[in-house]
Amino acid sequence: MRRDIFIAQPPSGDYILSPTGFTWGVRRTSAAGSVMSVLEGERSRKRAVATLLSLAKDDQADAWEPAGPGSYRLIKANRTNRTSASTR
Repeated sequence: MRRDIFIAQPPSGDYILSPTGFTWGVRRTSAAGSVMSVLEGERSRKRAVATLLSLAKDDQADAWEPAGPGSYRLIKANRTNRTSASTR
């Protein structure tokens, strides 16, 4: 049985699925704790997730989605130098 991994803030360089009202976006975290918009205004969640997973895979980064206020759930792990989930 697979357990979900949750985190308060994704590490620098990871991608986040971002609901923006009626559309979806993809953002990338930076070292300063801010995010950079990569994709905005995608009407299809399926296409936004496909873009998120593709970008994360190409950059060997992880893909996350919001799971509530101040919480993110791991969608796909791609990091080659993974630390344990308990330290993240």
